[in-house]
Amino acid sequence: MSGESEAASAPAPSNPFASLGASGTTGFAAGGFNFGAPVAPAFGAAPKPADEEGGDEDGGDAAPEEECQAEFKPVVQLDEVETKSGEEDEDSLVDLKCKLYRFDGDNNEWKERGLGLIKLLQHKENKKVRLLMRQEKTLKIRANHIVMPGTKLQEHSGSDKAWVWSTVDFSEGEQRIELFAVRFGTVEKAQEFKKKFEEAMDINAPLLGDVAALPKADESAGGAAADKEAEELAKEVEGKATTKDE
Repeated sequence: MSGESEAASAPAPSNPFASLGASGTTGFAAGGFNFGAPVAPAFGAAPKPADEEGGDEDGGDAAPEEECQAEFKPVVQLDEVETKSGEEDEDSLVDLKCKLYRFDGDNNEWKERGLGLIKLLQHKENKKVRLLMRQEKTLKIRANHIVMPGTKLQEHSGSDKAWVWSTVDFSEGEQRIELFAVRFGTVEKAQEFKKKFEEAMDINAPLLGDVAALPKADESAGGAAADKEAEELAKEVEGKATTKDE
């Protein structure tokens, strides 16, 4: 009996999960559990919300990033060099975009010299006019000669936008007799070139007193025979000659 009285008088064991349901928040609770309220973490204090945390350790905003003031000098110092085109002492009478060809007599075919600007340049001092054509991008000289009085500028057969002429050229660094053909994008540009070319011949006529000292294309190629050959090439180039890049 004493054992039964001790068991009756002993306090009931406490519920270890009662504290979890002690919150006053609403929600579904059963057996001491509350499933509607947030539960505190098992270890440590709850983390503070991001908006409740302070700024940095100093209590202020982050300092702006400082601009780098370091200077780096190149290992090799290059001096600026002035480049000259050789046209500084000349005035341009005309410059037009074109495609230039030269006739290769050995293979009996036209070869393309390049696409670029063709110019008639008059020297500021001696007033002589030369023809200069540079290939675009590379600026390589593709034609360079004095506009000789008496040069025959012949219309290209089958095209009113192209001209053919024979001359002594210096584009390769030495005198060479060349037969050139130039083609323009429009008839108007072709006619403008012809007009300026003829004006250049008139300008050079009284200035070139030593023309006889220069080799003439007609003399070197056999006089009238060379002139006839040039005319035939100008007429038949579309039909018999192929065009290749050079």
